[in-house]
Amino acid sequence: MSMGLPIKQMMEQMSIRPSKESDEASVYDLVTSLMEVSLDRKSFHDVFVQNLRDDTVLYYVAESDGCVVGFASLHILPQLHHAGRVGEILELIVQESLRGRGTGAQLVSRLEQEAKKRGCVSIEVTTKNFRVDAQRFYELMGFTRTHVNFTKNLSYV
Repeated sequence: MSMGLPIKQMMEQMSIRPSKESDEASVYDLVTSLMEVSLDRKSFHDVFVQNLRDDTVLYYVAESDGCVVGFASLHILPQLHHAGRVGEILELIVQESLRGRGTGAQLVSRLEQEAKKRGCVSIEVTTKNFRVDAQRFYELMGFTRTHVNFTKNLSYV
């Protein structure tokens, strides 16, 4: 993709579509780039394929000129404390050089549409404390800070 394209023209060339197995390598690159770690490829593959086949997990990619430049996942589960189905965005990643151009907003919008179609009463997202830009983005997208999230890594316990 030409980096010199006006944003409006680039947005017209961007498409959001359901992810497929052939997107795995691109999604792996986006995930590991954001996390700044490598992940076991076989384990990643197993989870990726399992989730593609799971009706409660939705994977979408942003594609521009035939290249995957963004990825988002929504996991839908019934939750007692909401008395209904809740969609949780577990991954939202846009290629770093393309951030700030509306790709993330398009992905979130698609996830919101899909959550509504599936009867979700709300949609949630968690982000790391140090990802201040992501926090601002979610607030601009209409999300409200409501939770404190705690994590315990069971791989080392």
